[in-house]
Amino acid sequence: MSIDYSKMAFPKPPKTEKKKRKPIKGKKHRLTKATEIKTSIKKEVWKRDNKKCIFCGKYVEWNYACCHYIKRSALGRGIAKNIFTACDDCHKEQEEGRNSNVMTEYVKNYLKSIYKEDWNEEELIYSKY
Repeated sequence: MSIDYSKMAFPKPPKTEKKKRKPIKGKKHRLTKATEIKTSIKKEVWKRDNKKCIFCGKYVEWNYACCHYIKRSALGRGIAKNIFTACDDCHKEQEEGRNSNVMTEYVKNYLKSIYKEDWNEEELIYSKY
């Protein structure tokens, strides 16, 4: 014996209105602030990297100094120790190409060589506390 539920009527639960938090205009979330890269940091990193892509050596503009070693999605902070300069092609290859792991390891060694003992991966990750 089977029951045909398609012909039965079930009452819908009453709708409750949720209060939506309105964002304060001009204010950013703490996480957004921590992971975004300020213009001053981009220019500092661009000069540090000799105004070139660290992979292929191609000259790029200052706004190409926007690549995170530890990605924003993994809570990578927008500080100079976590940022490097790369052209579009190399950045895409480093992010999702076949040699992604090799290129990411290269970035790690590159940043370590610049900052020496002062470079620590744990400092590059945003922590609320």
